[in-house]
Amino acid sequence: MKLNGWKRIGIIASVVWMVGAGPYTLWIVGKANDRQFEESDRVECLPILGSNRTIYEHCVANLSNYRLSQIPYERLDAVLMAIVPVPFAWGLAYLVLFLVRWVKRGFV
Repeated sequence: MKLNGWKRIGIIASVVWMVGAGPYTLWIVGKANDRQFEESDRVECLPILGSNRTIYEHCVANLSNYRLSQIPYERLDAVLMAIVPVPFAWGLAYLVLFLVRWVKRGFV
């Protein structure tokens, strides 16, 4: 099987996407969840701090447990973002190539 230059560029782009999109998505989603945790702590737990330290600590522990429960979903998002777009991009490229050749044949 011989690969032309465009297919080689596509393979390189696919590998770069898969290597870069996963960690980037994990980083972005992690930062968003960290901001949500901080906001929840500020809105839900800090008002309790003045009245009862034990209830405040329980509130923060619940938020921390929830934050930790989100890690597998962050990883799933990263894996999906790294893998799912690649076959769609290849399909779109081949669809465009097919249509261009089809239209070109119409002018011959």
